[in-house]
Amino acid sequence: MSTKIMLVNPARHFIANQAGLGYLTPLGLVLIGGPLKDAGFEVKLVDHDMNGWPLNRLLEEVADYQPNYVLLGHSGSTASHNVVVQTVQEIRKAFSEIRIIYGGVYPSYAFESILRQVPEIDVIVRGEGEKTVVDLISVWEKSADLEQVAGIAWRRNGEIVVNRPQPAIQNLDEYRPGWELLDWKHYQMFGFDHAAGLQFSRGCTLTCSYCGQWMFWKKWRHRSPQNIVENMKLLKEKFGVKLIWFADENFAADRDLAKELLERIIAADLDLSLNLNMTAADVVRDAELLPLYKKAGVDYIVMGVESLKDNVIADIRKNNPFATSREAVRLLRQNDIISLTNIIYGLEDESWKTLFEKFRGMLELDSDILNAMYLTPHFWTSDGKATDPAKIIQSDLAKWSYRNQVIATSYLKPFELFLGVKLTEALFHLRPKALWRLAAHRDRRYLKIMRASILTGIRVVLAEIWEFIFDTKFVKRGKIKEIFGAERSKQEFTPLA
Repeated sequence: MSTKIMLVNPARHFIANQAGLGYLTPLGLVLIGGPLKDAGFEVKLVDHDMNGWPLNRLLEEVADYQPNYVLLGHSGSTASHNVVVQTVQEIRKAFSEIRIIYGGVYPSYAFESILRQVPEIDVIVRGEGEKTVVDLISVWEKSADLEQVAGIAWRRNGEIVVNRPQPAIQNLDEYRPGWELLDWKHYQMFGFDHAAGLQFSRGCTLTCSYCGQWMFWKKWRHRSPQNIVENMKLLKEKFGVKLIWFADENFAADRDLAKELLERIIAADLDLSLNLNMTAADVVRDAELLPLYKKAGVDYIVMGVESLKDNVIADIRKNNPFATSREAVRLLRQNDIISLTNIIYGLEDESWKTLFEKFRGMLELDSDILNAMYLTPHFWTSDGKATDPAKIIQSDLAKWSYRNQVIATSYLKPFELFLGVKLTEALFHLRPKALWRLAAHRDRRYLKIMRASILTGIRVVLAEIWEFIFDTKFVKRGKIKEIFGAERSKQEFTPLA
């Protein structure tokens, strides 16, 4: 009888997805599913988040499939943890014999507190999981002693055991994504049906103070351009994919490699809409290559501008002073590529003055889309470690999603900051230049994606206003003395490698 494994994407239900942004494929589980199948295990992927089922429906799926192992992971990190806990508790209550494994960024760092507080979870996978999960289940099928499995934390006789780290995968091409595990008809974004996430590279060459991705992946690595194009062909020809969002922190960290990949994509003539995450500095560096990006199908580039003040940019260890970000936006517009700029509120102590300065700076930057975010102090990041727990005013982990305020400001009450951010978003997207481009831009693809993006953005903002009024509570500043890792053991900072 074959070993059955169920991969579960828990029902986090981020408000942006629910309001119309759409759902991308749960890439982390897809990347684990392929190696598990290739190792001879029977695998089923259940996207509980995308399906929107109640928990009892998920339990029915578990009962029908009767897995030996359930693996849970979610790209939502800290904000997804509570729903993971609720899900595993219900699974354990109904199926006492199933072995439960949890992986992802948050559990990789918070493994000790999770294993202490959530007895329903048997093992936590720390770091990237392709090799670790296959090794874990292969050993677990033969023995209860998991000491030789690198990259996990577990319990032995009630005591937490932290195994040696798993070395970073050097040849990512060896691990095949399990695309066949997905029900493709439900994944869409910006009006494109069958939207897929795909990862060319892992990690980042930058070490931004608010971000932990560069720590999680350890160093920048990549699949071969040939492997990526083969996956893109498979996604288009077998699964009907029309849009691919590259889930890279820093797509073009290596200029020559990015150029080779773009040339291979053009040669393959796939007619896919591509979306990338790049630094503004890399966009400017690649100015002469931008026609190549456009020809390859790149419609959308997300840039983590984060701040419009050069001193703040230096403090957070970014490489995009304002002049660089402004030039990047200009170059993208010149090449009919949509520019989405992330701005983080909370990198400075916000006031009406700083809100106005951000708005004025965004007008000068003149990007196509503003994504307003809040500083979220994940405890493993530099900014998280530096955050005074007394300043935390959001005790609900589900609100630690970058779209909700978590840290108090000295000069603005939460509703004032929320009002200022939403007014900034509305006035920025309603500026005459933006409205004219929406009405009469020369590039038809730009018009299609921008109009779909703006309509989605309107729905998301309305949903966020409803959520803030009816489903958001704050605690008083100074009330929380210990919160989500504010007092952590040294063990929780055990390096991933």
